[in-house]
Amino acid sequence: MSKKFFVVAALMMSLLAASAITYAAGAVASLSMTGGSLIQCVDNVIEGTVSVAAYDSAGAKITSFSGVQSFISSDGSTDSKLGTFISDSSARFYMGTGAGTISYVDITVSANGVTSNTIRIGCDGSVSVYGVNGEDDRMNYANGDLINVLYASTDSVKVYSVATDSTGVYEGRFAYALFEPYLNNAPAVNTFLGKIDQSSLYALTSGEFQIVIADPVESKSYTTIFSAFPISGVYFR
Repeated sequence: MSKKFFVVAALMMSLLAASAITYAAGAVASLSMTGGSLIQCVDNVIEGTVSVAAYDSAGAKITSFSGVQSFISSDGSTDSKLGTFISDSSARFYMGTGAGTISYVDITVSANGVTSNTIRIGCDGSVSVYGVNGEDDRMNYANGDLINVLYASTDSVKVYSVATDSTGVYEGRFAYALFEPYLNNAPAVNTFLGKIDQSSLYALTSGEFQIVIADPVESKSYTTIFSAFPISGVYFR
């Protein structure tokens, strides 16, 4: 066998190894739905476009990736479709629900075990973005976020503490199961649901939820109130 063959073979092995390393480094670590538009909404059919961006573990944007669009319409119907996405480019979607007339659809994209935030596209042409992932879009900006930072996802609220070097430390999440008994079923009295680090979650008689962040140094607290799910109508008290 010639020396040339071994050189070519070695070069091919090197290229394959480099390709594998590049792929691993470029695996989807977070997804951010950033926008959308309505094309048509007629009876039980809704069609439009969404825009999503993917990031690797280093925070670099991934140009192209495969993922699954998941849909939940206003009448509770669900659907999902596999597709290829280009970050920050419009991707078309179409959903025809089982029955009834719909008013909106909630859309997420999943890839590599990661799920994006939610885009809600209404039949009136409205577009709402909830809980952007992949960017620092905290729920409680300047409201106790030096103690705990709150991030909305499609099925939970994640809680991070802040280290002395200003980096975030994941403390846990208030999972969907905590919220579920009180969705469209407000309690008779404000009800404590759980605590993570300095953050305490309550279901309110108004049908909303609140997270109260206690300051461990000073005798004061910070309250963030919101509706779920998806997370919306966030305000402070």
